[in-house]
Amino acid sequence: MEVTFLGTGAAFAPHAYNSSILVDRTILMDAGAPLTVHLPKAGVSLDEPRAVMLSHFHADHTFGLAWLILGRVLSNDRAPSLSVYGPRGTTSYLERLLDLAWGEEMRRMSWERLQLKVQELADGDSFQIDGSHGRAFKMKHASRLACLGFVIDRDGVHLGYTGDAEMSPQLDALVSASDHVISEMTYDDQGGELHLARKDIEELMTRHPSVRFILTHRGGESSVSGAVMARDFLTLQLPLH
Repeated sequence: MEVTFLGTGAAFAPHAYNSSILVDRTILMDAGAPLTVHLPKAGVSLDEPRAVMLSHFHADHTFGLAWLILGRVLSNDRAPSLSVYGPRGTTSYLERLLDLAWGEEMRRMSWERLQLKVQELADGDSFQIDGSHGRAFKMKHASRLACLGFVIDRDGVHLGYTGDAEMSPQLDALVSASDHVISEMTYDDQGGELHLARKDIEELMTRHPSVRFILTHRGGESSVSGAVMARDFLTLQLPLH
């Protein structure tokens, strides 16, 4: 499995772009980075992603999707279809996002041209994504939004992705179901609300010693011993050895 980080910074990090991760050139985990710039910079055309998984609806995880959708349509008269997976309310959110970004007419045109398919998920739901099995986990983050993490089973790798999360039993369940997990680490210090801190990651690594941790959504630039510190445009081949 190939994983490329298109953005690894927390929402207001000064050193990195917002969240987006590309798996095997076809699956996007969140879409906060400027994808019409970062996909080509990573050697991937706008037509290659087949599916997008949205963890929640904050701007730093979603706003790049508006550029990807319309840019893909305008650059190719026969643009391939796109599937979007996300929490309850994803269909409505995408409609409002595209209306705000480009207007209703362009939203309707791009939705039709891409044969855009949306699958809304809840805690424990299973789904199929680009030939792989996935499972959704409810994450504790923003109380007014439905927030998810995911585990996908692909090419013998069980890859977890936390999205944005606080410590919770569901987060432990997600890590337990993974052999590699891409986890946020917003805080370098003792932490705060809504996100994970370095101390939380160290606790999770102690409880799950067989899981390889890859850290993203970073507000600072500290490191954690034993974990891979993601950076923009880093590409990894999983499983890690």
